[in-house]
Amino acid sequence: MKNVLIIDKNYLPYWLRQLRKTMTLIAPLRAGNEDVILNVIENIHEIELNCPASIPSPKEFLFPQKEDMFKFSAGTTDVLKDDTRRLIFGVRSCDISAIALLDRFFGEHFTDDYYMSRRKNSIFISMVCNDPDPTCFCLGLGTGPSLKSTFDIQLTDLGDRYMVETASKQGATLIKRHIYLFAQPKKSDYEDQYEILLSAQAKFEKRINLESARQKILGERISDRFWDWMSKKCFECGGCVYACPLCTCFNVLDNVESENHGTRLRVWDTCMFKGFTRMAGNIWPSEKKGTRIKQWYFHKLIYYPEHFGKFGCVGCGRCTITCPGHIDMATIAHKIDIGDRRSR
Repeated sequence: MKNVLIIDKNYLPYWLRQLRKTMTLIAPLRAGNEDVILNVIENIHEIELNCPASIPSPKEFLFPQKEDMFKFSAGTTDVLKDDTRRLIFGVRSCDISAIALLDRFFGEHFTDDYYMSRRKNSIFISMVCNDPDPTCFCLGLGTGPSLKSTFDIQLTDLGDRYMVETASKQGATLIKRHIYLFAQPKKSDYEDQYEILLSAQAKFEKRINLESARQKILGERISDRFWDWMSKKCFECGGCVYACPLCTCFNVLDNVESENHGTRLRVWDTCMFKGFTRMAGNIWPSEKKGTRIKQWYFHKLIYYPEHFGKFGCVGCGRCTITCPGHIDMATIAHKIDIGDRRSR
């Protein structure tokens, strides 16, 4: 059951400092002069609160870019599990929505022990987006700028204080340990929150209808000429996949150190690469670039809703920023929706 409290902004650093005593604290950190990344925090004052929503996805802390799975030697294996307790602070509602879907992908039909081991030891404190980025379109998907459930702790910036909402036992526990820092909300706090959410919703520049695009694809109104046109604009960099908080393609490799010793690991891969589906006998099911692009969009707009009842996109806009060919989800869904002439 959701609980609502208020914390003065002056108390936030102290609260995080106390929580860090029992957990590894990960939060937005400005690297150099411009880039903001999620990283382990050594000094609380280095946390960047005024950062764009498009910071790197927290997916990498649950599903790392490179992850050792087990070591093997002379007929024995030593399974490697990461049981580090993490508190990940400052992520946005769209990423929490993505994690809820990742939990289902990695744990619903088949349990991925590596992901679930990290997941059960991770707690998230998310921030409501008062000022969404120009590339964001989470509003139309119901994945932001704030959430009604599926989060641990959600903060709304009310100026000199935060409204603190909890929706999980893990989140409630972090509050209970330091309840003396929190106060009960007043009527004016709820009124301020309401005004802030209305203001945030009005600031969205992108209004993308993924359902309309999905229906046109299902209605076979999109020809292969459209995907071939897209293929000419694709650089095959994989940026859209690596930046996406919901893409889960990986490859499994063996790092053999000697004849009987080595480590099996998995690394991020992408269905946008020609070799991803290469089969024995040097068979290439997705040799054409247009076929691979079509598969990616079908996965996001058709297969995800069929399996999970949700789109494989949370409207974070990261692919818009990343894609040098401007064939990101928002742009292409809009072209499909309005009936781009190349799709006829």
